[in-house]
Amino acid sequence: MSTSHLAISDDLVLQPLLLCDAVQADSATENEQQFRANLERETTSAIQQIESPAVREIVQNILAELVRFFDWLSRIESNLHKLDTLLENLSLLEVLQFEAHGLIEFIEARAIPSEGASEKLREVLEGIVYGINHDLRRIFERELVRSVTDQSTPLVYGKILHAHGLLTNCFQQSTITLLQVFKPSVDGASLFNDSELRMKQTLVLCRDLSSLMRIVQHAETQADPDILRKVVRKVLEFRDGSMQYLMYKDWRGYETLAPLLHQFLCYLEILYGHVKMRAVLANIFPYSDTHDDD
Repeated sequence: MSTSHLAISDDLVLQPLLLCDAVQADSATENEQQFRANLERETTSAIQQIESPAVREIVQNILAELVRFFDWLSRIESNLHKLDTLLENLSLLEVLQFEAHGLIEFIEARAIPSEGASEKLREVLEGIVYGINHDLRRIFERELVRSVTDQSTPLVYGKILHAHGLLTNCFQQSTITLLQVFKPSVDGASLFNDSELRMKQTLVLCRDLSSLMRIVQHAETQADPDILRKVVRKVLEFRDGSMQYLMYKDWRGYETLAPLLHQFLCYLEILYGHVKMRAVLANIFPYSDTHDDD
């Protein structure tokens, strides 16, 4: 896969950007330079561990794309501190979305089917594809829809900030897990110098998991539609919130179980409706669609 910049659609050209030079326009801060040096060092070291030339080339291409994604994110972050850059950031996010889809296609078509790829590498690559797809859908299908430009400036700013955080976390996880396939000693907190942020995210994750466990435990002894509705709502809130702080390998299990809970709720509601229709309850529930609080 070529690491040159991908072509962009006509509607993005309308934005006053020199996209191929956008990242280089801002001088790197000391922290960015340190991050670059650390990432280059760890990437070079990990690639040197790969014996297969074909696999080495594939991994180099993937890591090169991920590094470029961080450049786009850096540009977006810089814009967040300026005025009148919302449209520019939306354009950058769309370019990043397009290029991320290109990386996914490369991984699925070239990397995963590669004969030299180990089972562990394939599993990690599948997790990366799943994670990137998950966050792209969440950002561009649920939050940054086309009508976002008709919304208030603070709301758009908040959505861009949230999208930036999601994608940063996504690409960091992708980079760390891929590097650790070949160099297990890679430390993500040191590589990205965000141990304080990770601490906060982990505390949020612990809090939300604890809350979710409590309501599920409560539902085990209160198995009625109302409590199950609360459980389903809580499960979906977690999926759309702090689940992003889990490792990708844990996402699939969670999203596999969540629909089962919803199906169980639907099944109970059907049974509940059937029971209410029994003749012995005719004076209590005269209509089959009567609610509990009637």
